[in-house]
Amino acid sequence: MTTRGKRLGILFAVLVLFGLPKHVDCGFPAASCGHPGVLGQYCRTYELEPLGFYLLEQALGRDVGFAYSSGEACR
Repeated sequence: MTTRGKRLGILFAVLVLFGLPKHVDCGFPAASCGHPGVLGQYCRTYELEPLGFYLLEQALGRDVGFAYSSGEACR
């Protein structure tokens, strides 16, 4: 494989890695959320977002506002 082929392969791998989904409680890292639900359960919001956006939120310390999906999970 040529040097250019290796570079393109690494670039493609990094792009795929940053697109992998990551489950994040409370919308973004270090956020606090939750409320009591029915039957003694505790409910929290969550987002399923790309790993690249999760790392960006970690660096900025705030929500970027992009997610594949979001919802509420009660346990």
